[in-house]
Amino acid sequence: MNIEFKGKTVIVTGGSRGIGASISALFASCGANVMIGYLPVDKDIEGLRQVEHEIREKGGVVDSIAADVTSPEAMEELVAKTLDRFGGLEILVNSAGFTKPVKVQNLSTDLWKSGIDVNLNGAYYITKAACKQMTMQGSGRIIYIGSAGSITGGGGSAAYSAAKAGINGLVRALSKELAPQGITVNAVLPALIETDLLKEREPDPEKRNKYIKRIPVGRFGTPLDVAYTVLFLASEYAGFITGQNIIVDGGSTYK
Repeated sequence: MNIEFKGKTVIVTGGSRGIGASISALFASCGANVMIGYLPVDKDIEGLRQVEHEIREKGGVVDSIAADVTSPEAMEELVAKTLDRFGGLEILVNSAGFTKPVKVQNLSTDLWKSGIDVNLNGAYYITKAACKQMTMQGSGRIIYIGSAGSITGGGGSAAYSAAKAGINGLVRALSKELAPQGITVNAVLPALIETDLLKEREPDPEKRNKYIKRIPVGRFGTPLDVAYTVLFLASEYAGFITGQNIIVDGGSTYK
């Protein structure tokens, strides 16, 4: 099986760090033109420099734009600039997201709203913007990075789990609506992936390693474990797969 995307363009929101950065780099290594949407904050900018350097050093094509997923206007601009830069848009990967561990008693209204806004509303805004082009060309792949926490209730806060559960419903609804236009819609649901988010959620390495006992394969997932699944769903080999929420968790969700 040879998966390549030469001549195709992918937008990766949240594509400068963690899982998103691995997705960006992997698509570029397979020939895709990659447009990264990122927040203009220190961590994202630092990650962006690293992933852009990695891609360009290996001969890949990448561009980027500062784009707040909670702004419908910014998402429209992200798509418009992608089309202007590369002339098309075949794949959208919604990877932007965040979680802040907090119990419900301490979950402020503002934090609840921001959790829903970034993790769910933002995915909707960029999808709506991208659908115009994909519908016009009669094809496309839309892939969300969800969370196994939408099933288990994990993820650090009720806002995060609720928003990611919303992604699961969005996938099922849009898959039915967009299939006649040649657009597939799926989500990848990671659990316990070794990223900055996991380290922020549990900064103590010893405590973090205790999570491994809950994973039948005996290790944390890596961003590449998720990225490879995304790559397959975006490929020609996955044309009959839509409306699916695919768990990437080493067997831990239903243990």
